[in-house]
Amino acid sequence: MIKNRFLRNVSVNTFQLIINQVFGLAIFYALSKGVDKNIFGQINWSLAVLLAVFGILTFGIDQVMVKKIAAGYNRFTLFSTYLIHVLISGGIFYGLLLLLYFIFPALLTQETFLLFIGIGKLGIFFSTPFKQLAVGLEKFSALFVMSIVSNVIRGSLLLLLLVLHKMSIHLVLVIFIAGDLCELAICMILAKPILKTPMRIRWHKGRQLLMIRESLPQTGVVLFTAIMSRFDWILIGLLVSNSKLAEYSFAYKIFEVTTLPLMIVAPLMIPLFTRLLKDPRNMVNLSFFLQWQIIIASFVALMLNICWIPFIDFISDGKYGKVNSGTILILSLSMPLLYFSNYLWTIQFAKGNLRLVFKVMAVSFAVNITCCSILIPLYKNEGAAIAYLMTVLVQLIFYLQKKTLNVPGTMGYHLWVWPVTALFCGFFALRFTTHTVTGILFAIISYFAVVFVSKQVRIKDWKTLQSLYH
Repeated sequence: MIKNRFLRNVSVNTFQLIINQVFGLAIFYALSKGVDKNIFGQINWSLAVLLAVFGILTFGIDQVMVKKIAAGYNRFTLFSTYLIHVLISGGIFYGLLLLLYFIFPALLTQETFLLFIGIGKLGIFFSTPFKQLAVGLEKFSALFVMSIVSNVIRGSLLLLLLVLHKMSIHLVLVIFIAGDLCELAICMILAKPILKTPMRIRWHKGRQLLMIRESLPQTGVVLFTAIMSRFDWILIGLLVSNSKLAEYSFAYKIFEVTTLPLMIVAPLMIPLFTRLLKDPRNMVNLSFFLQWQIIIASFVALMLNICWIPFIDFISDGKYGKVNSGTILILSLSMPLLYFSNYLWTIQFAKGNLRLVFKVMAVSFAVNITCCSILIPLYKNEGAAIAYLMTVLVQLIFYLQKKTLNVPGTMGYHLWVWPVTALFCGFFALRFTTHTVTGILFAIISYFAVVFVSKQVRIKDWKTLQSLYH
């Protein structure tokens, strides 16, 4: 039995994310191999639109719910209020989509995927309150099961279709819908013992309005984040081609998978920081935690570029490797910035500084939309990657200007030295080695040799993290 609660939660969350990412990759791989680039691009375009819309429809209530539950507010009231919100907003959206399909079918001639995949994604949207309840109460074992059902079902069945050479768009749509609805059913079953009260929906106008009002600053952030998260995908599909979107979405999906360490830690940081910020000295003592994340992010970016062309071209039969090498290089440059920016965002969110978060996201939104609109028509996929890099950089600069984090004076040096170290290790590995395996080994050994010599990863810091989590 794992005694330390932080280590236990990290272990469960890590296992959940690994399973999700493995089966998520299985889904992407099966579709990229089993259907042509044009169809693959259309499916990803539809998923991008649905992800953006359902992200906006949360209004940011999901994150506020997690914070309030972690702070000890009534779990049933918060859960019921948010559940009513998703049922109403999700139902209205899909009703409008269905109405549009029947009244103006010509508008959805090429994108009927949007309508059918939307059935399953609506189910996933309805499952959001159950998952946020588990996060707020730090019930990560229940969250583990809630979060893997859809990807496991879809990934397994799509791989089976690929192996049996039975891949068809009709079966793909059935599998997408079935997997998502099964996840909703599992969430409903597992949430009942967590609530500890009968699961009844109780409409209360005052509570609904209060929750929306409290979430208003975060609503703007969610709006900007949801649009930015897939605006590049949508624009490539509209302005370039579905084939180029297939290439970019493949590269971006791999990039997302490689941010696995951030996905593991991020859900744990909000409740943790909410507690620790009661004493500001705790955040100073935790400054090493940010440095660890930058070290990991820089190493992952290094490995991503070293392995990209030989590995991806091998598994995709040359379809998505070399053609995406420039795109993945640009995206990977943003990885350390992404970790740093997320750390600062979590601090501000835990403090309740939602207006600052809103301002930062508003500026980032403007930068992203402008850059995508200019760079994608000019440079296509690489332009989208540059737009993403510039957006993350702007976010980080704004948070740093607001003095979000008080850290020792030497920390600034340590936070930029690791990305530079990774760049040098990657350059020498590619420049002075001839075989892929030799290059990978050289990059790994040289990078961790610098980490070891620097003495910036210490056992006592791990013990400090454990003590702060109790």
